[in-house]
Amino acid sequence: MVDAVSLRAGVVGDGWLPNAARAMAHAVQQGTSREAEASAREYGRLPYSRSSFEKVAHLVGALAVADREDIEDALIDAYEVPEEAISISISLDRVSVPMEEPRNRPVGRTKKGAPRKPVERNFRMAYCGTVTLHDATGAALHTIRYGCMPEGDILGLRNRLVADVATLRSKRSDLRIQLLCDGAPEMWNLLEDGFTSEKFGEDIEQLVDFPHLASKLSAAGKVIADAGTEDEPMKRWKLKLLNRENGANEILEELIASGLDEGVTDDNPVHAAISYLQNHGKESDRMNYARARRLGLAIGSGNVEATCKSLFELRLKRCGARWKKETGQHIVQLRALALSDRWGPAIELTLRPLSRAVRAA
Repeated sequence: MVDAVSLRAGVVGDGWLPNAARAMAHAVQQGTSREAEASAREYGRLPYSRSSFEKVAHLVGALAVADREDIEDALIDAYEVPEEAISISISLDRVSVPMEEPRNRPVGRTKKGAPRKPVERNFRMAYCGTVTLHDATGAALHTIRYGCMPEGDILGLRNRLVADVATLRSKRSDLRIQLLCDGAPEMWNLLEDGFTSEKFGEDIEQLVDFPHLASKLSAAGKVIADAGTEDEPMKRWKLKLLNRENGANEILEELIASGLDEGVTDDNPVHAAISYLQNHGKESDRMNYARARRLGLAIGSGNVEATCKSLFELRLKRCGARWKKETGQHIVQLRALALSDRWGPAIELTLRPLSRAVRAA
């Protein structure tokens, strides 16, 4: 037996109409299913139970995850690059997420009332990615956000960044490409392996997030000030970094000459700053902020930092929350689309295949 009405309407699951499913999924990517139920009751719309909101949101999320590549290909193909855009920055970062994991049962007979399948709540690292278009002042015009649950497909996320940037570059060959994130080696290795000169040419800019460097230098500056050699050199260092192309190397020489690099441990702020400058400034030239400013490029990775907070922390790190990889990715995928201002076209692409033409045999 065929339900012709359901096939034509493109119902989700066991009879949820597309517009209702879309609205319910949007509510749950914003907050918990209990909050979605309470808001719907207050608005006098969608008079459904908490479990219905939960079920429908995950049905829509599963569809979005299953067809993610085709959906995101269609979205980036239809994307219109703002006329004032001059550059694209690509960033990766990590954020902890509470995960539900099975716990080993104690040896011997199970105590009365003990859980049949004991679990524990452990924090694991998830990944965030951003592709941001910037104007001539380095200000962000629009950010496309991506997320991956712990133990998820991080290489797939990186490859998505590569594919989307390649499409944007094909629309506007004059756009500069900039890799911009903090100093984590894992992030830089992932980006450099994907954004190669064979794919994008030799003019890929690389820059370490300026606030991360400033934080390390500020701590080192306080040690120098406490030693009595100079009163808080951070203001002078900041001007040097922003205005002199060799500023990072000059500061490195100052720190080494200070003689305060003792103990050779990372808990020594001067040693930590020297190591940071050597790894990213002297060896790879990722701290040429003066050049970046002259080219109108961004110098801070605030877009990916904000994505970690808005995509994961605000939604997934509630008190007592714990997630499984698959169901967590449903919410992350839906939320990334909403935060990227792509919800409407993305959900239309997600639900459209459910609607089918029906003819009498």
